[in-house]
Amino acid sequence: MSYIEHSLGGSERLLYRAHFPWFYSAGGWVALIGPIAGAAAAYGWGQTEVAAGLVLAGIVLFVTIMLPLWTTEIGVTNQRFIFKRGLIWRATHELQLRAIEEVNLDQGVIGRLFDFGRLQLHGTGVDDIRLPALADPLGLRKALQDGMAAANQAGVGSPAAVSTAPQKTVSRFAV
Repeated sequence: MSYIEHSLGGSERLLYRAHFPWFYSAGGWVALIGPIAGAAAAYGWGQTEVAAGLVLAGIVLFVTIMLPLWTTEIGVTNQRFIFKRGLIWRATHELQLRAIEEVNLDQGVIGRLFDFGRLQLHGTGVDDIRLPALADPLGLRKALQDGMAAANQAGVGSPAAVSTAPQKTVSRFAV
């Protein structure tokens, strides 16, 4: 079970889960397949030690690239924003939606073409949260704005009033 799902309160629902752009995973796979192809060639030339080293290097590179992708969770519930990083150590940034003042998008030309970008959240009484590059940043911003609007309509942000926010669960995976 993911951290976000494990930390949901009784009246809390997951509205949106962010994902990384496809090219992050593609880079990890290239970092694994490239050295393995080199290892196959080295093994064919009788260089078993070099082949073993290349396979090991490919695995280390793959895990180094993919581990942050596997251990980072970013989501919006009907009450709060959650940003969690880490496997053994865990660092989380959580903001009540009613405490978010601004959501800024940083998306260049390449980001617009390939649908990725960074969001920066400004909250009341907390440091700014700058997110890593994510796939579909506009979807995350819309989920945050919908949740913030519902929280602001609720006034004090009671769970019963906030839970009327429109539900949008995105389960697509950017590979």
